[in-house]
Amino acid sequence: MFIRHLAIVTLALSWTIAAHAADPLVDGSWAVQNANAPGVVFLDVQSARNYQRRQIPGSIHTEYPEDGWRYFTTELGVAIPSPSEFARLVGGLGIANGDHVVVVATGSNERDMSVATDVYWTFRFFGHGEISVLDGGLQGYRSARGAVESGEGIKRPPAEYTPRRRSRILAEYDDVFGALGVSVLIDHQPYANYLGINKSNLAKSYGAIPGSKHLAADWLMADGGGVFRSKEELLRLFSFAKIPADGKTISIGDSSLEGSLGWFAMSEIVGNPQAKLYPGGMAQWTRRGENPLVRRVNIDEPQATN
Repeated sequence: MFIRHLAIVTLALSWTIAAHAADPLVDGSWAVQNANAPGVVFLDVQSARNYQRRQIPGSIHTEYPEDGWRYFTTELGVAIPSPSEFARLVGGLGIANGDHVVVVATGSNERDMSVATDVYWTFRFFGHGEISVLDGGLQGYRSARGAVESGEGIKRPPAEYTPRRRSRILAEYDDVFGALGVSVLIDHQPYANYLGINKSNLAKSYGAIPGSKHLAADWLMADGGGVFRSKEELLRLFSFAKIPADGKTISIGDSSLEGSLGWFAMSEIVGNPQAKLYPGGMAQWTRRGENPLVRRVNIDEPQATN
């Protein structure tokens, strides 16, 4: 009986380790050393044009969001794929459950890297364990003297893929609506959007969710580039923004892009296991009924005259 119990515990532990064993962030030197390693798949999320100009040899390309990483509807705003849709997408790229996937963006700025973190989050949500983001993207790889090639790239043969949904990193609409007093809402929109001066094309209205704390996505990257700040630097930023580095947090952006960058910094670099992403973002929040918004600067309001 003891041996059987030990075997069950060992199996459960091994699955837990396998559920997320790879380092979330790898650098250019690691990529150079592992460019041809068996079981490592470099998934390039640059634009098709940039990919065809410069790519890591042997990398495969996917178009974000067009290939099905995200959907947009008038009612729901941004939505994630279903398990079956994700299985078709990833299997069609030739990725199997046991592959170590390394997501590669161009690496010029936070916008590039947010595509990588959004794809990373989606893999994690569906239970893929061996998944990493290349810090600095292709630029980081080239800085480490990695060889590149051009052209259409390769196509891997289709693979069988079985997603395992892990909802603990997902915050849905109802979670956000009932979050005040339960979770810390972190708004990663540009500051002008948070204030209500501007809004993204996806958002229907101006402003931010009441009670949310602001930390712009580009603050998370060193000097506005594609390299993440260190854990120590991120902790200082969270402290400045009066955001706790532990406990329940929900990252929110205009869409899932900025939010995923914030979630990645909080969850994968700082190490908060209770961090969640609201992938619907302000695009969804501003489209579902008359949800409360705070517009701190209303430039449309007529000025009082003396």
